[in-house]
Amino acid sequence: MKRILLICLAFAAIASARPSLQVDKDRIEAGQTFHLQLIMPLQELPESRGVPQLETRNGFTFLSLDSSDQVIRPGMEDMFESFFGGGARAYKARVYSFSVRAPKKTGQIDVGQITWEIGGQPQVISSRIPVSVQKSYNDDAISVSLTPSKKTIYEGEQFSVTLGFHTYEHFEGGLQATDMNTGNDFIVHRSDLNNMEFKPVEGARREMQASAKFAWLSPTKSGTLQIPPFKFKYTKRGEPKVVEEKKQMGGMSFTSRSVRQESVEAEANSPTINITVKPLPAEGKPADFSGMVGDYKFTADFDRTQLKVGEALTLAIVIKGDGTPGTITDPKLPDFGDFRSVPPENNISKKIAGNKVITTKEIKVFLYPKKKGTFEIPAISYSWFNPSKKKYESTVAGPWTIEVEKGEAVAEAMFQSPAAAVGPAAVQKQEIESLGSDIRFIHQVTGKAESGTPHRNITFWVAFAAAIPFYFIVSFLITRRRKHNSDAALVRKGKANKMLKEKFAHARAALQKGDGKAFFAALENGLIDYLSNLTNQEFKGMTRPQMKEELEKLGVKAETVTAIDSWLEKCSFVRFAPVTASADEQAQMLKDVEKLCEGLNILK
Repeated sequence: MKRILLICLAFAAIASARPSLQVDKDRIEAGQTFHLQLIMPLQELPESRGVPQLETRNGFTFLSLDSSDQVIRPGMEDMFESFFGGGARAYKARVYSFSVRAPKKTGQIDVGQITWEIGGQPQVISSRIPVSVQKSYNDDAISVSLTPSKKTIYEGEQFSVTLGFHTYEHFEGGLQATDMNTGNDFIVHRSDLNNMEFKPVEGARREMQASAKFAWLSPTKSGTLQIPPFKFKYTKRGEPKVVEEKKQMGGMSFTSRSVRQESVEAEANSPTINITVKPLPAEGKPADFSGMVGDYKFTADFDRTQLKVGEALTLAIVIKGDGTPGTITDPKLPDFGDFRSVPPENNISKKIAGNKVITTKEIKVFLYPKKKGTFEIPAISYSWFNPSKKKYESTVAGPWTIEVEKGEAVAEAMFQSPAAAVGPAAVQKQEIESLGSDIRFIHQVTGKAESGTPHRNITFWVAFAAAIPFYFIVSFLITRRRKHNSDAALVRKGKANKMLKEKFAHARAALQKGDGKAFFAALENGLIDYLSNLTNQEFKGMTRPQMKEELEKLGVKAETVTAIDSWLEKCSFVRFAPVTASADEQAQMLKDVEKLCEGLNILK
């Protein structure tokens, strides 16, 4: 048995005694029972004494107390000291054995204190009993936690989840994520976890821990929603096993025993997270409310209020807030009937500020006045629900008065079809003066001119007949080529396979370099670009639910849509997870994605 603590009694009656405290196991495992033994030499036991009491703390549970008289023999350290200094030998002692169950937590933990009534007065034998509690080899060697910043939120409100890891003594490594799907009820912005750093746990030098913000989410509906468990696989050290081996030496057979611990593949999951999502209140909802939930700022203004016909007027709108990551609805714009407008420019950006994802949307509307005059443009309002204040808020910009002066060109000519082209002025006839004769010969024709009649030759008509179909064939090919080049959708479809092969080539290069992040980025971008080129729709910037809806409208089979969504989810979480798949698993994933893309040729 391993001696863990020597204690000196705090009372004079047994000041010269040699009491000690020890446990019966070299390893105390979490949740398991062990015995804490108080050893007192028989010759030094006080006559007037009670029964020692153990007052546990920190999750330890006292079960029972037994006592017996035993012969205590010196350990190796005592024998070494006895050899050089003398005095250490076996002795009889009373052993009080406290049966205790360890808590579920691990680390260096204080069991409690032992008191003993001596001469009618309670005495503290030991005020603190620190022991090291470790995980059982049969338990998980890593615990995964997923902690939401809020468990009760409003529909559309942003919240974050923190991913945490805690490794124990028998963890060996090889941590890989197998499923980090957040479900279909949230719009998600993931963070980059590649820089997650593991640090030692205070009071448990063989344990490590790490945590970081994993993602910011926004629910798409109300009710009780769930974030499913995140799944990981890893390698741990298994339980010690006694192995017997038969050996021969010098013609003799014997059996040797040894204790071995082998590496074992294991899995770990985070707990399921339940989120209560409340619907937005109906009371006080503005008429122009478009669904944004959070703390927002809205500005709108024109770059100028005085201009001439033919010049451009720019309306700049900026909306910024911490609601649904990557999504901001447009404000309702007034009627610009006195102006010609072109499709507005939209730019959406995201950045992490503090503990939230801030989304900014910039809109530019270009207006061209049709005529001179003074025009009144009504105010523009924008509304949202602020969950921290539990009420709707609105901001109004405008109205504006625009002064338009007459420009150099006529306004009607600028915005109407151009007039019919006017040809050159008629050539005026001039008199032709005769110079003595109507025809002036340059020289006299001395020989008979040869006149050809090719139309009377059969070769002429054969060549002419052959040229007619050739002309129509060439004209058809030229027209088809021009039509193909003018059709952006056909051009994109024609280049889809070529561009997909380039993305897969990048993925293979990243696989050879061992760059998992670049590998999954190439797969994800290749699949999204391939879908965009085949359908002539921009899938970049869409959420996964929006992509699924668009693919279903295009007639893609449900199982294919599910497969696409699953692969995009895998690529996304592996890119931002602190762990990655092995080289063999990445190679198989590349083959699976190539096979999936081959089945998408139906979209051509």
